[in-house]
Amino acid sequence: MARVLLLILLVWILYVVVKRIYLGSTENHANKKDKPAEKPSERIVQCWKCGLHVPESESHLTNNVVICNNSECNTISKHD
Repeated sequence: MARVLLLILLVWILYVVVKRIYLGSTENHANKKDKPAEKPSERIVQCWKCGLHVPESESHLTNNVVICNNSECNTISKHD
């Protein structure tokens, strides 16, 4: 019984390896052509008030300091 299970396991492993090699080579060619261009990474900035690090798109510049979108930080209009 153990030999039969071992044989089934070996056949399954062989099937997976062959499938991965065969399909992997055809998918790689298709993925290279259809892959969209990677978007550039965004700068991470630190909020002047709370010190939170956020993406630049989720912050704004007020009086030459970076402020995050947190409601407590948004009430700042001047340097404390």
